[in-house]
Parts: sequence; C-alpha cells; structure tokens
Amino acid sequence: MTEIGLSESPAPGKPRARVAIIFPAQHLRDAAGAAEVLRQQHEWLAEQGYASHLVLTAPSLSPLRSWRSEQAEQALSQARALGFDKITVVGLGWRRPRRWSAILRLAIAVLRQDWSLDTDLATSDVLDTQAIRLGLRNETDFVICNYLSGISVANDLAPPERQLLILHDWIDTAPSPAIAQILREDRGRIALNAEEAERITLAAPEHPCLVGIPVRLSRDVAAALQLRPLHLADALAASGPEARAAAQTPATASLEGSQAVDLLFVGGAHGPNREGITAFVRDCFGPFLSARGINLVIAGAVGQHLDLAPLPGLHIVGRVRDLRPLYDAARLVIVPLLTGTGISIKTLEAIGMDKPVLATPVGLRGLGDAADLAHPPPFDQSWANQILELLESPEHLERNRAKLKRLARGQSLGEALAKAFASVSR
Repeated sequence: MTEIGLSESPAPGKPRARVAIIFPAQHLRDAAGAAEVLRQQHEWLAEQGYASHLVLTAPSLSPLRSWRSEQAEQALSQARALGFDKITVVGLGWRRPRRWSAILRLAIAVLRQDWSLDTDLATSDVLDTQAIRLGLRNETDFVICNYLSGISVANDLAPPERQLLILHDWIDTAPSPAIAQILREDRGRIALNAEEAERITLAAPEHPCLVGIPVRLSRDVAAALQLRPLHLADALAASGPEARAAAQTPATASLEGSQAVDLLFVGGAHGPNREGITAFVRDCFGPFLSARGINLVIAGAVGQHLDLAPLPGLHIVGRVRDLRPLYDAARLVIVPLLTGTGISIKTLEAIGMDKPVLATPVGLRGLGDAADLAHPPPFDQSWANQILELLESPEHLERNRAKLKRLARGQSLGEALAKAFASVSR
C-alpha cells in the first residue's frame, strides 16, 4: 500500500503522490452543484501537495461521434479552469457492440428521468475503461470516486483499499444487492450530510461512512461586508461583462442604477433547477412580487435553459465569471426546488456567502432541524408574503442567516478528506 503524506508538501526532489478524481462530465458541463464539491476536493489536494488527475466520465450517451466530441469539449472547457495537473475523458463503450444494448437501456432510463443509484451503477458498467486500465493504473496512488457511475474506472485505477467514494444524493431506499456488495468492500466513503452518512453506515456497519459538509465561509466575506455593492448594476459589472450584457437583453427587465438586488437564484442546468425556478416565476414572482417593485436575478447555467416571458424586475444573467458580487449584493437568496436528492449545494453556497435563504423543504434537505426555516410549495401568495416579510425586516433576515450557519456547522469536506486519507495511508 502506498504511503501518502497528509499535512505537508513533499520535500524537494520527492515525487508528489498522485490522486485521480473521477467525476461525471455532465455535472461539470451543466455547472451543477456537485461541481462545487469537485472544486473543494481539488483545492484540498492542492493545499496538501498532491498531484491531481481529473477523470471525466460519460460526457454523452449519443451514438454520434461528433455530438460526443462536442459534449466532451464543453466539459473540458469547464475542467481546464479548475487547474488540474491532468484531465482524461472516458466515454461509453460504443466501440464494443456487446455493450450497445446496455447503453440503449441506460439512455432510455435517462430520457424517462428514471434515475436511481442503480442507474448510476449501470453507467459505470458501460464505460470504455480499457485505455484507463492500460495507460494510467501505474500512474495513480489513490482514487476519489464521485458517484457510483465511476466505480468501474476506480477499480481499473486502484484496488478498493486505495479508493474513496464520495456518495452524493444517496436515496432513502434499501440498496440493491450490487450496491450492497460495493458498500461491503474495503474502501473509504464520505457522504455530504449526516442523514445520508447514517443510512450508508447502516447498510455496511463494518465500514462507517464519514460526513463531509461542502460549505465554508467565503474568504472574501469580511471584505465584502465592508465593500458590498449596493446596486444591481454595480454587482453585474463586478461579476463580469457577460452578466451585464445578458441582463440587458430583451428577455429581461431594463437596468436601473439605483436598484438593489432583492432576490437571487443561482443554479446549474439540472432539471430540478429549471422546474423550480420556472414555477416560482410563473406562480409567485410574476403575480405577486414584480408589480411591487421587487427584482429577481437568475444566475448560472440554468438561465440558458429557461423560457420565461419578460417581467419588470426579472434579470436572467446566465453564467457569470464571478458569483460573489451578486451574492454580496443580494438581500435574500431563494431556493425554490420542488424535487431533488442529497444535500442542496446551492443552499450551502449561499450559507458560505453569509446570506439569508428562503427555501422549500427540498432546498434545505440534509441540514437537520430546518423545518421552521422552510416554506413549502405551492408558490402562491403565502410565499410572496414570506419574502416581503423577510425583506422588510432586517431582524428576520439576520435570524434566518444565523440559524442556517448553525445548521451547516460540522465536519467540513476537507476535514473528512484528511481523515479518509489518513486511514488509507496507515
């Protein structure tokens, strides 16, 4: 077993330990919340002095090579900005006819939105891992595998005892025999909240699951509180030129320099984000808030996939270079999700930015006793009234912000990674 140093960078002349992180390409391409978990993993490895290798899996289910290449390039463009030492893409096994029927079954399940942990495992079974097996096994000391969809790649790079599973979105159902077998194997595992860690540990008590909460206060929060952009135009200008340009398109309201940022929603192109924010704008913001002079900024890749009529105060800015100015300027972050699994990374991001949040119960999942902070759907007059009550009361906003920070306390993802690596290197 390879010994991995944990607390200090390698001495001069000593080769760095090599860690491969396996991650679904689609989540990076869509700028999903899981991409923030990946970023924190990479930053922790860099701080500890490890060489990092990103392995992106299954960028596309399409049988068309040109489409697969385009989807892979979109994921690579996002990955390059993270600063990995090496990036590899592992596609599906279309070159192997014996896998075609399994790939087609997987594609049908995805089109039907019939996602489950076993769907993730089915993705793993149809990856074309031969090149990984032949070329990279001897270049990897340790593997961090995000989601079960990459377990076949992990097994080709390292034995189970040198693997760490990051288990996102663990559904509250009994694991299938195939998944139960994976959990019984001697590999580390981390869940992103305590509730899921407990369920995973119950399925395999001999291998307790660590908890690693992917939240941390922004290093710039203190400075931002002193130099906060007070107006929407200022925040958009600080977020990058693409934000300002998008906010001035016909699909959004016109900018006024004196406008504050009342409401902010940030999301990737994931289906639940599109569904939730569309329902909120249609049923709550349009009928009850827009005419009251409240504005809403929608940022992130979700903006490119919305079909919303222009409304006074609605600003759809899409991807921006830097989200922090928008968070700094926002009075209230909303997370109006109707469906979803696992912990809501966008909620944790807002907490890390020291912002108050109004969310559905789905948007606060994994945060423990947050029932008094959650406001369930439908997005009707009561949702609008709750928003107005918060915006009109600095005391209510502060109580919300302080309680969310307390709920998010616990072992951070970096601390969990340190414990997991320590147990492997013994």
